[in-house]
Amino acid sequence: MTRICQITTVHPVDDHRILHKECRSLADAGYDVTLIAPHERDAVLEGIPVVALRDGTRSRPRRMTERGYAAYRAALAQDADLYHFHDPEFLPFGVRLARAGKRVVYDAHEDVPVQIRSKSYIPARARAGVGRAFAGVEAACVGRIHGVVAVNGQIRERLRRYQPRTIVVANYPRLDEIVPAGAWTDRASAACYVGAITPVRGARDLVAAMAHTEGELLLAGTITPPQLQLELEQSPGWARVRYLGRLARERVTELLTRAKVGVIPLEPIANYVEAYPVKLFEYLAAGLPVVATDVPLWRKVLDDHDCGICVPHGSPERLGAAIASLLDDDARASAMGARARRAAEDCYSWDTQAAGLLGLYEELLS
Repeated sequence: MTRICQITTVHPVDDHRILHKECRSLADAGYDVTLIAPHERDAVLEGIPVVALRDGTRSRPRRMTERGYAAYRAALAQDADLYHFHDPEFLPFGVRLARAGKRVVYDAHEDVPVQIRSKSYIPARARAGVGRAFAGVEAACVGRIHGVVAVNGQIRERLRRYQPRTIVVANYPRLDEIVPAGAWTDRASAACYVGAITPVRGARDLVAAMAHTEGELLLAGTITPPQLQLELEQSPGWARVRYLGRLARERVTELLTRAKVGVIPLEPIANYVEAYPVKLFEYLAAGLPVVATDVPLWRKVLDDHDCGICVPHGSPERLGAAIASLLDDDARASAMGARARRAAEDCYSWDTQAAGLLGLYEELLS
Protein backbone atom coordinates (compact mmCIF):
# COMPACT_ATOMS: atom_id res chain seq x y z
CA MET A 1 0.00 0.00 0.00
CA THR A 2 1.31 3.48 -0.91
CA ARG A 3 2.35 5.39 2.22
CA ILE A 4 1.34 9.04 2.62
CA CYS A 5 2.56 11.33 5.39
CA GLN A 6 0.64 14.52 6.10
CA ILE A 7 2.46 17.11 8.23
CA THR A 8 1.39 20.16 10.20
CA THR A 9 3.42 22.01 12.83
CA VAL A 10 0.82 24.73 13.42
CA HIS A 11 -2.73 23.50 12.91
CA PRO A 12 -4.55 21.49 15.59
CA VAL A 13 -4.50 17.74 15.15
CA ASP A 14 -8.22 17.73 14.34
CA ASP A 15 -8.01 20.50 11.74
CA HIS A 16 -10.99 19.88 9.53
CA ARG A 17 -9.30 20.38 6.15
CA ILE A 18 -6.30 18.25 7.09
CA LEU A 19 -7.79 15.39 9.10
CA HIS A 20 -11.47 15.13 8.23
CA LYS A 21 -11.24 16.05 4.55
CA GLU A 22 -7.83 15.30 3.08
CA CYS A 23 -6.58 12.48 5.31
CA ARG A 24 -9.94 10.71 5.33
CA SER A 25 -10.42 11.06 1.56
CA LEU A 26 -6.94 9.67 0.92
CA ALA A 27 -7.51 6.76 3.31
CA ASP A 28 -10.87 6.03 1.70
CA ALA A 29 -9.08 5.92 -1.67
CA GLY A 30 -6.79 3.17 -0.37
CA TYR A 31 -3.70 5.08 0.72
CA ASP A 32 -1.89 4.28 3.99
CA VAL A 33 -2.05 7.73 5.65
CA THR A 34 -0.19 8.98 8.74
CA LEU A 35 -0.53 12.49 10.21
CA ILE A 36 2.28 14.28 12.05
CA ALA A 37 0.73 17.07 14.14
CA PRO A 38 0.85 18.85 17.52
CA HIS A 39 -0.79 16.56 20.08
CA GLU A 40 -0.18 15.35 23.61
CA ARG A 41 0.43 11.73 22.56
CA ASP A 42 0.48 9.38 19.61
CA ALA A 43 -3.06 8.34 18.77
CA VAL A 44 -5.49 7.18 16.11
CA LEU A 45 -8.10 9.79 15.12
CA GLU A 46 -10.82 9.13 12.54
CA GLY A 47 -8.91 5.96 11.68
CA ILE A 48 -5.73 7.96 10.92
CA PRO A 49 -2.55 7.20 12.94
CA VAL A 50 -1.18 10.39 14.50
CA VAL A 51 2.50 10.91 15.33
CA ALA A 52 2.47 13.57 18.05
CA LEU A 53 4.66 16.68 18.16
CA ARG A 54 4.65 17.04 21.92
CA ASP A 55 6.68 20.17 22.72
CA GLY A 56 3.49 22.26 23.12
CA THR A 57 5.30 25.57 22.60
CA ARG A 58 3.26 28.66 21.84
CA SER A 59 6.38 30.64 20.94
CA ARG A 60 6.38 31.52 17.26
CA PRO A 61 10.21 31.49 16.82
CA ARG A 62 10.51 28.12 18.61
CA ARG A 63 7.60 26.69 16.64
CA MET A 64 9.26 27.70 13.37
CA THR A 65 12.58 26.08 14.27
CA GLU A 66 12.40 23.38 16.93
CA ARG A 67 8.98 22.01 16.05
CA GLY A 68 9.75 22.15 12.34
CA TYR A 69 12.91 20.14 12.82
CA ALA A 70 11.09 17.65 15.08
CA ALA A 71 8.43 17.20 12.38
CA TYR A 72 11.14 16.72 9.74
CA ARG A 73 12.83 13.97 11.76
CA ALA A 74 9.48 12.28 12.39
CA ALA A 75 8.71 12.51 8.68
CA LEU A 76 11.99 10.84 7.70
CA ALA A 77 11.21 8.02 10.13
CA GLN A 78 7.94 7.37 8.28
CA ASP A 79 9.79 6.63 5.01
CA ALA A 80 6.61 7.54 3.10
CA ASP A 81 6.16 7.60 -0.65
CA LEU A 82 4.69 11.12 -0.62
CA TYR A 83 4.78 13.95 1.95
CA HIS A 84 2.09 16.64 2.09
CA PHE A 85 2.69 19.57 4.46
CA HIS A 86 0.45 22.44 5.48
CA ASP A 87 2.54 25.23 7.00
CA PRO A 88 4.74 27.83 5.28
CA GLU A 89 7.45 27.58 7.94
CA PHE A 90 7.97 23.96 6.90
CA LEU A 91 8.89 24.95 3.32
CA PRO A 92 12.69 24.58 3.82
CA PHE A 93 12.15 21.13 5.37
CA GLY A 94 9.92 20.22 2.44
CA VAL A 95 12.82 21.02 0.11
CA ARG A 96 15.09 18.80 2.23
CA LEU A 97 12.62 15.93 1.90
CA ALA A 98 12.55 16.44 -1.87
CA ARG A 99 16.36 16.38 -1.99
CA ALA A 100 16.21 13.06 -0.12
CA GLY A 101 14.26 11.62 -3.07
CA LYS A 102 10.74 11.97 -1.66
CA ARG A 103 7.66 13.29 -3.47
CA VAL A 104 6.55 16.47 -1.68
CA VAL A 105 3.37 18.61 -1.84
CA TYR A 106 2.77 21.99 -0.18
CA ASP A 107 -0.79 22.87 0.87
CA ALA A 108 -1.16 26.67 0.75
CA HIS A 109 -4.08 27.44 3.08
CA GLU A 110 -3.46 31.20 3.00
CA ASP A 111 -2.00 33.81 0.68
CA VAL A 112 0.77 34.52 3.20
CA PRO A 113 2.36 37.61 1.52
CA VAL A 114 -1.10 39.23 1.60
CA GLN A 115 -1.79 37.95 5.11
CA ILE A 116 1.41 39.54 6.41
CA ARG A 117 -0.01 43.00 5.65
CA SER A 118 -2.36 42.66 8.63
CA LYS A 119 -0.11 40.82 11.12
CA SER A 120 -0.14 42.89 14.30
CA TYR A 121 3.01 41.23 15.68
CA ILE A 122 5.04 42.62 12.73
CA PRO A 123 5.79 46.37 12.91
CA ALA A 124 3.63 48.18 10.35
CA ARG A 125 6.58 49.72 8.52
CA ALA A 126 8.24 46.33 8.11
CA ARG A 127 5.26 44.38 6.78
CA ALA A 128 5.74 45.14 3.08
CA GLY A 129 9.38 44.10 3.21
CA VAL A 130 8.63 40.98 5.21
CA GLY A 131 5.90 40.04 2.73
CA ARG A 132 8.24 40.43 -0.24
CA ALA A 133 10.97 38.44 1.51
CA PHE A 134 8.58 35.60 2.31
CA ALA A 135 7.25 35.57 -1.26
CA GLY A 136 10.81 35.11 -2.51
CA VAL A 137 11.50 32.23 -0.14
CA GLU A 138 8.17 30.60 -0.98
CA ALA A 139 8.80 30.86 -4.73
CA ALA A 140 12.27 29.35 -4.41
CA CYS A 141 10.99 26.46 -2.28
CA VAL A 142 7.90 25.50 -4.29
CA GLY A 143 10.05 25.32 -7.40
CA ARG A 144 12.12 22.60 -5.72
CA ILE A 145 9.27 20.33 -4.61
CA HIS A 146 6.75 18.41 -6.70
CA GLY A 147 3.34 20.03 -6.33
CA VAL A 148 1.21 22.68 -4.67
CA VAL A 149 -2.37 22.48 -3.45
CA ALA A 150 -3.86 25.99 -3.26
CA VAL A 151 -7.06 26.81 -1.43
CA ASN A 152 -8.18 29.30 -4.09
CA GLY A 153 -7.48 30.49 -7.61
CA GLN A 154 -5.54 33.59 -6.60
CA ILE A 155 -2.92 31.55 -4.75
CA ARG A 156 -2.77 29.08 -7.64
CA GLU A 157 -2.08 31.83 -10.18
CA ARG A 158 0.69 33.28 -8.04
CA LEU A 159 2.46 29.99 -7.30
CA ARG A 160 2.14 28.09 -10.55
CA ARG A 161 4.65 30.49 -12.11
CA TYR A 162 7.21 28.63 -9.99
CA GLN A 163 5.53 25.21 -9.73
CA PRO A 164 3.51 24.08 -12.78
CA ARG A 165 1.82 21.30 -10.78
CA THR A 166 -0.33 23.70 -8.78
CA ILE A 167 -4.02 22.91 -8.39
CA VAL A 168 -6.94 24.36 -6.46
CA VAL A 169 -8.50 22.25 -3.73
CA ALA A 170 -11.08 24.60 -2.24
CA ASN A 171 -12.10 24.20 1.38
CA TYR A 172 -15.70 23.24 0.68
CA PRO A 173 -17.66 21.26 3.29
CA ARG A 174 -18.40 17.57 3.36
CA LEU A 175 -22.12 17.39 2.73
CA ASP A 176 -22.43 14.12 4.60
CA GLU A 177 -21.34 15.96 7.76
CA ILE A 178 -23.56 19.05 7.46
CA VAL A 179 -27.13 18.11 6.68
CA PRO A 180 -30.13 20.41 7.29
CA ALA A 181 -32.31 18.70 9.88
CA GLY A 182 -36.06 18.88 10.39
CA ALA A 183 -38.58 21.47 9.31
CA TRP A 184 -37.70 25.15 9.12
CA THR A 185 -40.21 25.88 11.88
CA ASP A 186 -38.25 23.57 14.21
CA ARG A 187 -35.29 25.94 14.10
CA ALA A 188 -34.77 28.64 16.73
CA SER A 189 -35.35 32.31 15.94
CA ALA A 190 -31.60 32.84 16.03
CA ALA A 191 -28.64 33.86 13.95
CA CYS A 192 -25.30 32.14 14.38
CA TYR A 193 -21.61 32.85 14.01
CA VAL A 194 -19.02 30.06 14.27
CA GLY A 195 -15.28 30.74 14.20
CA ALA A 196 -12.56 32.88 15.72
CA ILE A 197 -14.06 35.87 17.55
CA THR A 198 -11.70 38.83 17.13
CA PRO A 199 -11.93 42.55 16.35
CA VAL A 200 -10.82 42.09 12.72
CA ARG A 201 -13.47 39.39 12.27
CA GLY A 202 -16.15 41.91 13.14
CA ALA A 203 -16.93 40.84 16.70
CA ARG A 204 -17.82 44.32 17.93
CA ASP A 205 -20.23 45.09 15.07
CA LEU A 206 -21.80 41.64 15.31
CA VAL A 207 -22.67 41.94 18.99
CA ALA A 208 -23.74 45.57 18.62
CA ALA A 209 -26.03 44.56 15.74
CA MET A 210 -28.05 42.30 18.04
CA ALA A 211 -29.38 45.37 19.85
CA HIS A 212 -31.35 46.04 16.63
CA THR A 213 -33.08 42.64 16.46
CA GLU A 214 -35.62 40.67 18.47
CA GLY A 215 -33.78 37.40 17.88
CA GLU A 216 -30.84 35.65 19.48
CA LEU A 217 -27.22 35.20 18.41
CA LEU A 218 -25.64 31.79 18.94
CA LEU A 219 -21.95 32.69 19.17
CA ALA A 220 -19.36 29.89 19.07
CA GLY A 221 -15.59 30.16 19.08
CA THR A 222 -12.67 31.49 21.11
CA ILE A 223 -12.68 35.21 21.95
CA THR A 224 -9.26 36.77 21.36
CA PRO A 225 -7.77 38.71 23.04
CA PRO A 226 -9.36 37.78 26.39
CA GLN A 227 -10.14 41.41 27.27
CA LEU A 228 -12.37 41.59 24.19
CA GLN A 229 -14.96 39.45 25.98
CA LEU A 230 -15.24 42.03 28.76
CA GLU A 231 -15.77 44.71 26.13
CA LEU A 232 -18.40 42.70 24.28
CA GLU A 233 -20.27 41.99 27.49
CA GLN A 234 -20.74 45.76 27.96
CA SER A 235 -22.40 46.10 24.55
CA PRO A 236 -26.19 46.57 24.55
CA GLY A 237 -26.46 43.67 22.11
CA TRP A 238 -24.85 41.18 24.51
CA ALA A 239 -28.20 40.55 26.20
CA ARG A 240 -29.25 38.76 22.99
CA VAL A 241 -26.06 36.70 22.74
CA ARG A 242 -25.76 33.10 23.89
CA TYR A 243 -22.01 32.54 24.06
CA LEU A 244 -21.15 28.86 23.67
CA GLY A 245 -17.33 28.92 23.66
CA ARG A 246 -15.30 26.69 21.38
CA LEU A 247 -17.37 23.70 20.27
CA ALA A 248 -16.39 20.22 19.13
CA ARG A 249 -17.05 19.61 15.46
CA GLU A 250 -20.23 17.59 15.99
CA ARG A 251 -21.69 20.37 18.12
CA VAL A 252 -20.86 22.94 15.43
CA THR A 253 -22.88 20.91 12.95
CA GLU A 254 -25.77 20.71 15.41
CA LEU A 255 -25.64 24.48 15.95
CA LEU A 256 -25.78 25.20 12.22
CA THR A 257 -28.94 23.12 11.90
CA ARG A 258 -30.63 24.92 14.81
CA ALA A 259 -30.25 28.51 13.60
CA LYS A 260 -32.08 30.42 10.84
CA VAL A 261 -29.33 32.82 9.67
CA GLY A 262 -25.56 32.54 9.32
CA VAL A 263 -23.56 35.74 9.76
CA ILE A 264 -20.13 36.69 8.34
CA PRO A 265 -19.22 40.14 9.74
CA LEU A 266 -15.50 40.09 8.84
CA GLU A 267 -13.75 43.39 8.22
CA PRO A 268 -12.84 43.91 4.53
CA ILE A 269 -9.05 43.62 4.95
CA ALA A 270 -6.92 42.32 2.07
CA ASN A 271 -6.52 38.83 3.50
CA TYR A 272 -10.32 38.40 3.65
CA VAL A 273 -11.62 40.19 0.56
CA GLU A 274 -9.41 38.13 -1.77
CA ALA A 275 -10.55 34.75 -0.39
CA TYR A 276 -13.69 32.88 0.60
CA PRO A 277 -14.33 32.27 4.30
CA VAL A 278 -14.91 28.58 5.00
CA LYS A 279 -17.98 29.43 7.06
CA LEU A 280 -19.70 30.82 3.95
CA PHE A 281 -19.87 27.36 2.41
CA GLU A 282 -20.65 25.68 5.72
CA TYR A 283 -23.65 27.98 6.14
CA LEU A 284 -24.80 27.12 2.60
CA ALA A 285 -24.44 23.40 3.31
CA ALA A 286 -26.53 23.80 6.47
CA GLY A 287 -29.31 25.45 4.45
CA LEU A 288 -28.84 28.85 6.08
CA PRO A 289 -29.45 32.20 4.42
CA VAL A 290 -26.34 34.33 4.90
CA VAL A 291 -25.83 37.90 6.04
CA ALA A 292 -22.29 38.99 5.14
CA THR A 293 -20.03 42.00 4.83
CA ASP A 294 -20.35 43.42 1.32
CA VAL A 295 -17.24 41.92 -0.31
CA PRO A 296 -17.55 41.50 -4.11
CA LEU A 297 -16.27 37.91 -4.10
CA TRP A 298 -18.81 36.84 -1.45
CA ARG A 299 -21.64 38.95 -2.89
CA LYS A 300 -21.32 37.14 -6.22
CA VAL A 301 -21.92 33.75 -4.56
CA LEU A 302 -24.93 35.04 -2.60
CA ASP A 303 -26.39 36.91 -5.58
CA ASP A 304 -25.83 34.08 -8.05
CA HIS A 305 -27.81 31.71 -5.84
CA ASP A 306 -30.15 34.28 -4.24
CA CYS A 307 -29.35 33.00 -0.78
CA GLY A 308 -28.16 35.96 1.26
CA ILE A 309 -27.82 39.66 1.96
CA CYS A 310 -24.66 41.80 1.90
CA VAL A 311 -24.29 44.90 4.08
CA PRO A 312 -21.56 47.56 4.20
CA HIS A 313 -18.94 47.12 6.89
CA GLY A 314 -19.07 49.45 9.88
CA SER A 315 -22.82 49.77 10.38
CA PRO A 316 -24.15 47.57 13.23
CA GLU A 317 -27.61 49.08 12.62
CA ARG A 318 -27.72 47.84 9.00
CA LEU A 319 -26.22 44.49 9.97
CA GLY A 320 -28.88 44.08 12.66
CA ALA A 321 -31.64 45.15 10.25
CA ALA A 322 -30.53 42.54 7.69
CA ILE A 323 -30.51 39.79 10.33
CA ALA A 324 -33.92 40.91 11.61
CA SER A 325 -35.39 40.99 8.10
CA LEU A 326 -34.72 37.25 7.78
CA LEU A 327 -35.62 36.24 11.33
CA ASP A 328 -38.93 38.06 10.96
CA ASP A 329 -39.84 36.50 7.59
CA ASP A 330 -39.83 32.69 7.70
CA ALA A 331 -41.07 32.29 4.14
CA ARG A 332 -38.24 34.37 2.68
CA ALA A 333 -35.58 32.90 4.97
CA SER A 334 -36.57 29.28 4.39
CA ALA A 335 -36.65 29.79 0.61
CA MET A 336 -33.17 31.32 0.72
CA GLY A 337 -32.03 28.45 2.93
CA ALA A 338 -33.28 25.88 0.43
CA ARG A 339 -31.43 27.66 -2.39
CA ALA A 340 -28.31 27.77 -0.21
CA ARG A 341 -28.33 24.00 0.24
CA ARG A 342 -28.87 23.45 -3.49
CA ALA A 343 -25.90 25.72 -4.20
CA ALA A 344 -23.74 23.63 -1.86
CA GLU A 345 -24.89 20.40 -3.52
CA ASP A 346 -24.39 21.70 -7.05
CA CYS A 347 -21.24 23.79 -6.70
CA TYR A 348 -19.54 23.78 -3.30
CA SER A 349 -19.08 20.24 -2.00
CA TRP A 350 -15.86 18.56 -0.83
CA ASP A 351 -16.47 15.62 -3.18
CA THR A 352 -15.60 17.78 -6.19
CA GLN A 353 -12.35 18.89 -4.54
CA ALA A 354 -11.23 15.47 -3.32
CA ALA A 355 -11.22 14.28 -6.92
CA GLY A 356 -8.63 16.92 -7.83
CA LEU A 357 -6.42 16.00 -4.87
CA LEU A 358 -6.53 12.31 -5.77
CA GLY A 359 -5.69 13.17 -9.38
CA LEU A 360 -2.57 15.08 -8.32
CA TYR A 361 -1.44 12.18 -6.13
CA GLU A 362 -1.91 9.71 -8.99
CA GLU A 363 0.18 11.90 -11.29
CA LEU A 364 2.99 12.30 -8.78
CA LEU A 365 3.09 8.63 -7.79
CA SER A 366 2.81 7.11 -11.25
